[in-house]
Amino acid sequence: MRGLGLRVGSSALNYRALRAFGSRLPRWTGGWLPWLALTSYELPELPGPDWVRLRPLLAGICGSDLSLLTGKASAILSPFSSFPAILGHEVVAVVEEAGALAGVEKGQRVVLDPIISCAVRGLDPCAGCRDGAPALCRRAAEGELSPGMLIGFCRDLPGAWSEGMLAHASQLYPVPERLSDEAAALAEPLACGLHAVLAQPPADGERALVVGGGAIGLGTLAALRMVAPGADTTIVVRHPHQAELAERLGANHVVIDRHGDGPRRAAVELAGAREHRALVGGATLTGGFEVVYECVGNAASLDAALRVTAPRGRLGLIGSVGHVEGLDLTLAWARELRITGNYVYGREASVAGQPHTIAHLLRLLAADGAPEVDALVTHRFRLGEWREALRTAMARGQRAAVKVVFDHRAA
Repeated sequence: MRGLGLRVGSSALNYRALRAFGSRLPRWTGGWLPWLALTSYELPELPGPDWVRLRPLLAGICGSDLSLLTGKASAILSPFSSFPAILGHEVVAVVEEAGALAGVEKGQRVVLDPIISCAVRGLDPCAGCRDGAPALCRRAAEGELSPGMLIGFCRDLPGAWSEGMLAHASQLYPVPERLSDEAAALAEPLACGLHAVLAQPPADGERALVVGGGAIGLGTLAALRMVAPGADTTIVVRHPHQAELAERLGANHVVIDRHGDGPRRAAVELAGAREHRALVGGATLTGGFEVVYECVGNAASLDAALRVTAPRGRLGLIGSVGHVEGLDLTLAWARELRITGNYVYGREASVAGQPHTIAHLLRLLAADGAPEVDALVTHRFRLGEWREALRTAMARGQRAAVKVVFDHRAA
């Protein structure tokens, strides 16, 4: 069976070139990227009775995809990916073919945990997989499959920027009927925010700050409203359309960051922090937010998050920050901050029954009174319109975009 998919190539030479000018090239070429092309590919037969063939309905463009395409991604995890590969790990899909042991039926809507665990590789579980944290799998470069931490970054498992893909039964979660395709397509990025909130939930009355108004930041806000409604939640965003969505999702306070001082203003005006002039650089604060979720992933945002976290406060890193030059970590130890890295999702030990994050999220979104997240999907493109889709995703602020998706549904 053949299909069309957006295939990306990668090499050490490509990576060095991307680091030099990758973020500028799409603007110069109108969205064309020499290492990305819409090509025909062969979708293999089901590898076993616990595998399924999927037809994507909506497939999101993730910040990690854009980081790869523009050279912003760190190379430190490159041993655990393989190229050329078809990207796309945020997806709601329909089952087109199911093995006898897959536990799903043809025509069923599902969302995907794209992590390639030991179970997917047909291996005995490592410590991470055995503990319900397949994102920490120790065998991402072992077994018969090519290296890859998740679908879309493995040459043997095409992602959802395509007409068809394969997935292991352990990766699938049925979509409740009452959820729209748009809400389901957001399950993967929203689960990242929910996982981080469940790892460091604010108590009733505590002040929580979300830094960032993209899909991850707004998803973290939605998670806070669902699992910690008694917290006083502030979000710092950059654009009016993000502020509007944040208000709809139930933020107690929304601060628009116009000059890079949004987190500082939020801490002073809403958390009672006091400013003290340093010899050089920005102000040093006393006080701040008890819990901060950093959802942008750049040096300026991380520096601001460190400054506005209260002493012995909790700082969750969700924004996939990579290289950070010149970052001052003095406040991390001087304030005894509890800093936690948060990577995707897994079994949630703090929830009754220890469900997978995505399963728990789907239940929360299907419940009465849940935040209406559909509006986070702001732009839809056909697969053949990939250049415009990427231009839009790379210029989210100018184009009032939050989540850009490829829409594979019939016109």
